[in-house]
Amino acid sequence: MLLKKEKGGFSVSLCQQRKPDDLIINMKPRLKILDRYLTLWIFLAMFIGVISGYLFPGIATFWESLKATPDSTTNIPIAIGLILMMYPPLAKVKYEELGGVFRNIKILGLSLIQNWIIGPVLMFALAIIFFKLFPGKDNANLPYMYGIIMIGLARCIAMVIVWNDLAEGDCEYCAAIVGMNSLFIYMFTNTGGSEWFRKIAKPFITGLFAW
Repeated sequence: MLLKKEKGGFSVSLCQQRKPDDLIINMKPRLKILDRYLTLWIFLAMFIGVISGYLFPGIATFWESLKATPDSTTNIPIAIGLILMMYPPLAKVKYEELGGVFRNIKILGLSLIQNWIIGPVLMFALAIIFFKLFPGKDNANLPYMYGIIMIGLARCIAMVIVWNDLAEGDCEYCAAIVGMNSLFIYMFTNTGGSEWFRKIAKPFITGLFAW
């Protein structure tokens, strides 16, 4: 029963009471504790790795021994872990729909601008600024500057796939963009690509040092 206020008094109207069964609550299951606190686990793993390497320097030699060959840069346990981490999200991708993704020039163009213009330029600027502020004795911090520049060129792939899956993002768009970034990384970091990049960047870096 519902009372409604009207001019000159109140009117009484009947309304049907909803049963509890009629109330449908759309509740999504919460993330598992491993997924919910993934950022915390990442920082914790980094902290443990740094502290372990500082307290037990022999750990670095042990991890180096787990490479496929002495000249290789691929650590076998890490490679296996990355595959296990990326396989479940990539198994959800409908690869037959990737053609439509690559026809969306706006999304792909925006991704390329963010990943290969804004990101590298920003990291390059940060590398130069911090090296000018903290060059170290006899330019001892120069390798750190190179590392920051390379981070700007190395797009994250595995974690992007995992974060997109946790956020229930579009699997097809994620796979397409990650695939493009992988190709660009190969172009810029293989022997020919890195040599080409070094020839272009070296004069510019030398000029900034002079400044």
